[in-house]
Amino acid sequence: MVSRLQVVLASLVFVFGTAATARAQLHVEAASLMTTPVYLAQQNRQISQGTGFFFGIPNADNVIDTVFLVTNYHVITGNSPNTNLPAKGDRIVFYVHLDKTDPSKVKQIVLPLYSTAGTPLWEQSDEHPDADLVLVPMPPATYEGIAIYVFTEEHTRGRITVRPTSPATLLGYPYGFSDNANRLPVWKTGNIASEPHMDFQGKPAFLVDVSAFPGMSGSPVLAVANGVYEDHQGQFVTGKGFTRLLGVFSAMPVIRSDTPGQADTSLQLGIVWKSSIIADLARRYKGR
Repeated sequence: MVSRLQVVLASLVFVFGTAATARAQLHVEAASLMTTPVYLAQQNRQISQGTGFFFGIPNADNVIDTVFLVTNYHVITGNSPNTNLPAKGDRIVFYVHLDKTDPSKVKQIVLPLYSTAGTPLWEQSDEHPDADLVLVPMPPATYEGIAIYVFTEEHTRGRITVRPTSPATLLGYPYGFSDNANRLPVWKTGNIASEPHMDFQGKPAFLVDVSAFPGMSGSPVLAVANGVYEDHQGQFVTGKGFTRLLGVFSAMPVIRSDTPGQADTSLQLGIVWKSSIIADLARRYKGR
């Protein structure tokens, strides 16, 4: 999460042949359209910025009718989980793409974080209260008439096998930097740094070795296949465009120095809360 964005971005224009040729070649990855910056605000004053992404649950007709914004607890409160500190904002601002062929067209959405009685309007894991992960239900009116792109539980299973050293890609907005003209995130890739099928330190999380920055809190973490990859049967197959949602990026832990005047040490490791928590929370909410 980054406070009070101070980065001024220049517009970058790339020309590939004629405008007609550019339109014909236009292709935007669906995962980019599923990702959004998330701004925490107190009334009309921006407090901080992070990242979020959309997760949907289908109905009996396999039509998505329940959509959540997934992000970190600290992105929407300004505090770490289990600190019981006063929230620093009362609403969030984010964006939904309206047209894949023209990603510059977006709808701004402003959602309150609390009811009039002060009750939080998001879902958090009771089994793992220290998990830095929340699902904010989106009222249907916010995406009515929009072909909204969402991750689903099917993405959490995927067909790509992951191991330590497997590539892991984060989509987000480091220090708020992104393709502002098209409202598209930056893709940054590192590697899985712990056993992904084990719970790191007994928590439903694993580590990634990646160069991440403030503003990327809440980023979706993906395994992406564009070429040869290993499937769940241990077979190496060729394919492209396959995506597996591994979890949500949270933070970069540091080693605190006990020596006065000595700087803390970043391990360049990031915590990822597993996508199984996202799917469980979504299912329980839908099943109420």
